[in-house]
Amino acid sequence: MSEYADIIIRNLTLYSFRNYLQNDIVHLLFSKLDYVCIPNYINTTNDEDSKSYTKHMYKTTVQKAKERLDALGFTISRFETLFNQSRNEAIDYSPFLFKLNIDYDSYEEIIKKRIDKYVTFKKWINSINKIIKYELKHGRSYPFINDDKEKMGIRTECDKIIYYSLKEDLMESFYGLKVEVIPIAYILRLILESCEPVDEIILDFTYLSAWAEDAIPKGRLAAENDEKTIVLVEGTSDKEILEFAIAKFYPHLSDLFYFMDFEDGYGGKRGGGASLIVTNLKAFYFSKLKSKFIAIFDNDVEGYQSKCSLENDIKNWSDNIKIFLYPQDKLFKSYPTLLPNGTICNDDINKKACSIELYLPDSIIKENEVFYPIEWEARRKIKNGSDEEYLYQGVITHKEEIKKKFISMRNKIEAGNQPFIEEDWKRIKKILDTIVFAFTI
Repeated sequence: MSEYADIIIRNLTLYSFRNYLQNDIVHLLFSKLDYVCIPNYINTTNDEDSKSYTKHMYKTTVQKAKERLDALGFTISRFETLFNQSRNEAIDYSPFLFKLNIDYDSYEEIIKKRIDKYVTFKKWINSINKIIKYELKHGRSYPFINDDKEKMGIRTECDKIIYYSLKEDLMESFYGLKVEVIPIAYILRLILESCEPVDEIILDFTYLSAWAEDAIPKGRLAAENDEKTIVLVEGTSDKEILEFAIAKFYPHLSDLFYFMDFEDGYGGKRGGGASLIVTNLKAFYFSKLKSKFIAIFDNDVEGYQSKCSLENDIKNWSDNIKIFLYPQDKLFKSYPTLLPNGTICNDDINKKACSIELYLPDSIIKENEVFYPIEWEARRKIKNGSDEEYLYQGVITHKEEIKKKFISMRNKIEAGNQPFIEEDWKRIKKILDTIVFAFTI
């Protein structure tokens, strides 16, 4: 006798597992931080004499799951492109055409005609929304009873394609789409669009223990994600700051990213700086590695020059590689700079002097309520495509003091002695958003 575990949103059974959880599905919605263990749990809804047991589950929200799928690149906009490119092959029309008593040998020709006439991505979204809204409220009977069709308001062509696909529970499709053509992650992402952001997504896999002793240990590993996006930054400070911040802003996404190390834990070290990012990224590109890579440079002259160099040398980077500068901010439009005669003058320091330190909370880069100024260094020529420009490289003063202040604040926050105030870290969050949602377009 098999055992089952379901992903549930309200009354909607989103996905069912038989005997064991599937890593390739679980990690799309949940991180290992979403695992919940409740010892001595008693289900009071069934029987007053119920015995206690240990409950094993994953729990997240729709909003977090949407962000996770987006960060993995399974966005609605990408889904639309894929849907429009492959809809003839992707749509599971067979259950509906069978219902219409159409001869199987005519399916291919009829499918093309009916899709051209009746099916668009917008209509597909509307139908998914209609059916999911119904299931969220009422659930779904297996198989559908006759009343369901009328209650759900099944009228359009897209409604009927999805409805009859779900009605035929043995068909190898998911909500009317063949998963070998449209990855299931895209379909899940579209379904979540019809749910409320605060809706809980729950996967209780407690009862899988009745199938096998290893079902629970394996279930606890099912949210592990081995295919991380590799992020290349210029130095150890960048790595430390961004790893700390992503754990605060996006703990449910932090397992999707690996900030490339500068030390191996055994005394081995590698160099940093923009030039090393350039060298490493080119090596990854020419090695034709399939992993996702993000190279993100300081928003200063050296970083800008390196980004331009990469884009000048290789015109068409593969889709698994993204190249960015740290984002601009209104603070940097008019920031204190130190002139050679010692006077302070506000200047636009974008693409000139914005290293990771400039994105830290104001209290870290200020002394006596005054920002630490930028000190100008060498003048450099930047070639951006066919254009050339000359910019001065700038560096924030008191870098060592800033680093000490960051470490002190981080340690206090992690020890629970100081709150993490998101507004204070808003500039760092801009960097994180650039990284986390790099593959959403």
